Amino acid sequence: WIMLVSILTLCCALIATLVLPLYALLSKSVQDDKGNFVGLDNFREYFSSAGLIESLWNSIFIAAFTTVIGSLLAFTFAYGLTRSCMPLKRTFRAIATIPILAPSLLPAIALIYLFGNQGMITGLLMGESIYGPIGIMIGMLFYIFPHVLMIMVTALSITDARLYEAAESMGAGPVRTFFTITLPGAIYGVVSAAVVAFTLAITDFGVPKVIGGQYNVLATDIYKQVIGQQNFSMGAVVGIVLLIPAIFSFTIDRIVQRKQVALLSARAVPYHPKPHKGRDTAMFLFCVAVSLFLIGILATAAFASLVKFWPYNLSLTLSHYDFDRVDPNGWSSFY
Repeated sequence: WIMLVSILTLCCALIATLVLPLYALLSKSVQDDKGNFVGLDNFREYFSSAGLIESLWNSIFIAAFTTVIGSLLAFTFAYGLTRSCMPLKRTFRAIATIPILAPSLLPAIALIYLFGNQGMITGLLMGESIYGPIGIMIGMLFYIFPHVLMIMVTALSITDARLYEAAESMGAGPVRTFFTITLPGAIYGVVSAAVVAFTLAITDFGVPKVIGGQYNVLATDIYKQVIGQQNFSMGAVVGIVLLIPAIFSFTIDRIVQRKQVALLSARAVPYHPKPHKGRDTAMFLFCVAVSLFLIGILATAAFASLVKFWPYNLSLTLSHYDFDRVDPNGWSSFY
């Protein structure tokens, strides 16, 4: 009876939190503003709007670019943590996972303080504006990096050391070993990490809302349709369109996970890297650069929260943490 009650409770929870919201979204997408059934008219209107189609392609472009660059950065960082003998591995891992606790709004706000119209180092953009795709992509890289890194570290940690011993005994060089053992052994994790990165990037609202400027994406279009124009039907349509790539990514991830089960369940001998001065130095410098970027974003946000009036009065104050000035509930909203 206990198991039956638990299963029924779980089913009810899934219906309440997943099925019913999806049903409401789907039903609203085929209704007009008066609640009348209009079939696919809303979808035809959406795909006939040049502005909304542009937002769709913008979202795909941002998500694809962020996925590729973020996956490369995270894979290299994870490679340094698992396949090198560089110092400060625990420190680098701790720094790299801190951003997972930060909301996506934080990197966007920090980038404005760094590269905005009155930013500290705006000149580094050489005339380009941070408000748009450049800012969105940099903010997204900060946001998705720790999520992707954790998957990459796991993927690179499960390779059987006996494969490397066999490759070494057969005279395989480092490059050939990487492409025949390391990469194939981690490919499922790489694909899974890329899926996570793409889903996070295409569905995030915080970064493009804060720093996107006039560069529209699907996540901000939903906000504009529902909050700005009170057009719930079109907002539901945009939500459905945004849901499609997420479902596609989830399907790919499930297929990859099934294939990875056999690899994870095999009895593998843990791999322990051997010291290599050139590789270890290169990995150390790379991890330092990435860590400085992450710390720089976090430190900028923390510093800006203490500045009295940016950029005219840079004296430090805790008055911004007096939430009673902006919210009648004060700190109670936080708790």
